[in-house]
Amino acid sequence: MITAKTLQLGVIGDPVEHSFSPKMHNFIAGYTGMDYVYSAFRVAPENVRDAISGIRALGIRGINVTAPHKIAVMEYLDEISPEAKLLGSVNTVVNRDGRLTGYNTDSEGFYMALLHAGIEVRGKRILVMGAGGVVKPTLIRLAQAEPESITVINRTRSKAEKTADTVFDAVGYRPETELNGLDFDIVLNTTSAGMAPQLDALPIDSIEGIDNLDFIHSRMSVVDMIYNPDETLFLKRARERGAKTLNGLDMLIYQGVIAYELFTGTKLPSDIADVIRKEVFGR
Repeated sequence: MITAKTLQLGVIGDPVEHSFSPKMHNFIAGYTGMDYVYSAFRVAPENVRDAISGIRALGIRGINVTAPHKIAVMEYLDEISPEAKLLGSVNTVVNRDGRLTGYNTDSEGFYMALLHAGIEVRGKRILVMGAGGVVKPTLIRLAQAEPESITVINRTRSKAEKTADTVFDAVGYRPETELNGLDFDIVLNTTSAGMAPQLDALPIDSIEGIDNLDFIHSRMSVVDMIYNPDETLFLKRARERGAKTLNGLDMLIYQGVIAYELFTGTKLPSDIADVIRKEVFGR
């Protein structure tokens, strides 16, 4: 039951109506018996500064930040964690007595999802399809895990090259941007191909050098950051070819778990991700 003592959490974005975060975080609060409530706030880009001031004024304990505010919000915070600075974006803000600190839980949530699925990165050859906004933190976290190689490809090659340059500037590792064969251990889709309204699209569409999915095999792990639908056409085709597949749901769950621990200053039960997957998402 919400009382005058209930602490406030939330997510800001534009749009934000699609967010699963309120459902997930309110479940965690109920499951653990913690007196928190989590809401969604639609904030237009021109109102980000006022929204951040409102967190202080209203004593909101913390917020998650989703598109398109993950970079813009950084200007209005008191402190940014070293990891968030490195990644260049913030998705979690914690209010400690009026002092706002920004964190990024996206990349670590992504990496924890891989580990939970038994996908080892160290020493592996990785192909990343897409060079959009989510790619830089993902590539940095992959580079930190010491793979044998990372190749990032995009419909527009200049965009892939720019992304590779920014990763090099951050951690001194420059992903390849040109295909030299198709011998990979892990293939990751970061594009929107396969998500409505592109349900029949594949991430290889319009990618020079890949005409079909024949390069996918049973010793490969294929990962899609999309979690709705549960199985994109890309993952379905990969599964049919015997590959191990993983969608984006666990990445969403783990980044949320890390954020909740930052909000509350507590450690959640070790099995909480499995509980959330079953009870919140029915998986």
